Amino acid sequence: MLCLAYHNPFRRVPTPVAVIISAAVFALAHLTPGQFPQLFVLGTALGFSYAQTRNLVTPITIHAFWNSGVILLLTFLQLQGYDIKELLQAS
Repeated sequence: MLCLAYHNPFRRVPTPVAVIISAAVFALAHLTPGQFPQLFVLGTALGFSYAQTRNLVTPITIHAFWNSGVILLLTFLQLQGYDIKELLQAS
């Protein structure tokens, strides 16, 4: 309770700070340390897209397109003869 006297949890956090925190949590939640930078960038884009539109459908759609792009890229690389398991373990 003492910490509530010094830090009000209901105080509004500035949008850029909230987006950066959210992006870091998003990247860490994927549990892939080697991919933290690109996941942080994606999380930042998702956060700012929500902040701009105030519509959760926007970041969900961006995330779906991102995942679809990754799947298409991996499928293309596999068709070209690359070992996808080896590529994924290297990152």
